[in-house]
Amino acid sequence: MTWLQGRVIRFRVSQEGKQALAGAIDKDSILGLVEVVDDLGVWIVVGTPVPDKPRLLRLLKWDYFSTAVLEIEPVEDAPPRLHIGFGA
Repeated sequence: MTWLQGRVIRFRVSQEGKQALAGAIDKDSILGLVEVVDDLGVWIVVGTPVPDKPRLLRLLKWDYFSTAVLEIEPVEDAPPRLHIGFGA
């Protein structure tokens, strides 16, 4: 899941997440820049980072969100690779 790192993603928060994050968020979803993905969940920056200030990371545990929405660019087809082996 490292491909999520560096992307801005909207996470729809689960019912358990709403309870755990009470006071930190007041909506059904949260928009954040994914900094780190690990076994616990995704560590995100919410809002605009301030230059020359430490970034405040929030942990969204895997159980705390139900869906995630992000934009991705389609990958162009790679050129065919030559196979090494015996030809007929």
